[in-house]
Amino acid sequence: MPAARLLHRISPRTAVLAALVLLLWTVVGATWFLRTYLGLVTPDQVLYHLQNGGLDYADPRMLWRACRCLLAVLALTTLSLLLLSRMKRWHGRLLLALLGTGAVVSVNATVSDPCQPEPDGGDYLARHYVDPRQVRLQAPAEKPDVLVVFVESLDEGYTHPREPHAALLPKLTRMQDDFQTLGELRNLSGASWTVGGMFSALCGLPLQPVGLMSHNSLEYSRRFFENGVCLTDLLAQQGWDISFYGGASLKFAGKGRFLEDHHVAHRFGAEQWQQRGVKIPAAGWGLLDSDLVELAWADMQRPRKAEEARVSLLLTVDTHGPSGAHDRGCIADAVTDEDDDDSADVMREALRCTDRVVAQLVERFVGNRDGRPKVVWIMGDHLNPEPMLNGELQPEPHGRTVFHALARYDAQGRALAADDLQREFTHVDILPTLAEAIGLRWSSHPHRLGLGTSLLAGPAHATLAERDGMAVVNGRLSCRSPLFQRLWMKAV
Repeated sequence: MPAARLLHRISPRTAVLAALVLLLWTVVGATWFLRTYLGLVTPDQVLYHLQNGGLDYADPRMLWRACRCLLAVLALTTLSLLLLSRMKRWHGRLLLALLGTGAVVSVNATVSDPCQPEPDGGDYLARHYVDPRQVRLQAPAEKPDVLVVFVESLDEGYTHPREPHAALLPKLTRMQDDFQTLGELRNLSGASWTVGGMFSALCGLPLQPVGLMSHNSLEYSRRFFENGVCLTDLLAQQGWDISFYGGASLKFAGKGRFLEDHHVAHRFGAEQWQQRGVKIPAAGWGLLDSDLVELAWADMQRPRKAEEARVSLLLTVDTHGPSGAHDRGCIADAVTDEDDDDSADVMREALRCTDRVVAQLVERFVGNRDGRPKVVWIMGDHLNPEPMLNGELQPEPHGRTVFHALARYDAQGRALAADDLQREFTHVDILPTLAEAIGLRWSSHPHRLGLGTSLLAGPAHATLAERDGMAVVNGRLSCRSPLFQRLWMKAV
């Protein structure tokens, strides 16, 4: 009964004060954690991950760091309450004011909401969106096999080290020189995390947290982007067989649901590899890149129907923040505890490992002389939120951009000549660009799908970024869109 008697002796005023102090320190701690390990975030990003979950499938080290942050919050709360109990009332109010100010400053330093509504109150997304459901597609006579690689947090800057002998991506840099580059790939705020980046690239619009998150409302959508159409839907309708290979759990952040609901027939994440008898590391996000690439390549060799073309989507994980991961498949004597190693060294190692294995996969794919045309698209899923190697890279005069490269080959394995472009574009432009690179053509709204414009159509067809500027595009597309909500909702 001592605990019950103690609770009786706590006055309502003391309980309210304790709750307020705990809340303020929780805000400070949570925003510090986000800022330290994820960089600047948007409200959409926070809401999406909170409500579409899978945090129990995240990197255990991130969860342990979060637990340590929570312990620090509890300790600081206890210390603050002890100080308040010994202070004069006006001193206590000053301390609370300082703590409240600190919480506000911490939130403002961590969460950025770039929403800038249209001056006339219109829906910017609806004004520019070309619904892929309403175009009439024509597939090419020879359907190519397609390889799309999303490389975790891969900045273009990694290809430009200050010291040439200290190359971080030697193989991908050479490959990019041989492939076609399209200009400057800018990061939209709705594409600044992995699922957001993949969704924006494949579906042609940034990811907003509506529909899926409305679990307790009549608007709850049973499917991911229920009324929307993505590149995978278009290709599946035209006869492509589509696979996804990732090292992390498909249950994290709704990724598996997105892939399943948009015609990705074969989906592999941590649990699926385990079912095949593959040992998944206890630490980290899941299967590391050296093993992932080997297993993906092996599955890509499975028997196929005679005329069946394939799309293979692959998402790497080694270079995930805050400092990457050791990969024993690249460095046999690598240790496993990144917390006991220099973070910059770990990230350098992770970049070089991913560089090697992704380049090897692309070379195998291109070198497979099976009489089929081929298309390769490599890109970072988003910018690295907290790049720790900036001091080793050349300054980027126009700001940070996302790594990308495109290559096309005919049925004899000859690379199709293509000049590099100097365009400014975002993730949403990848949908129509890839569709045209694969050979799809459509009659209504040619060269445009979703919010994107095909970069292969020439400079006469401007992207939204080129026409309106990134500040306007980010501001307009960060606002709530009634059209986006309708695309998520089940038709009634």
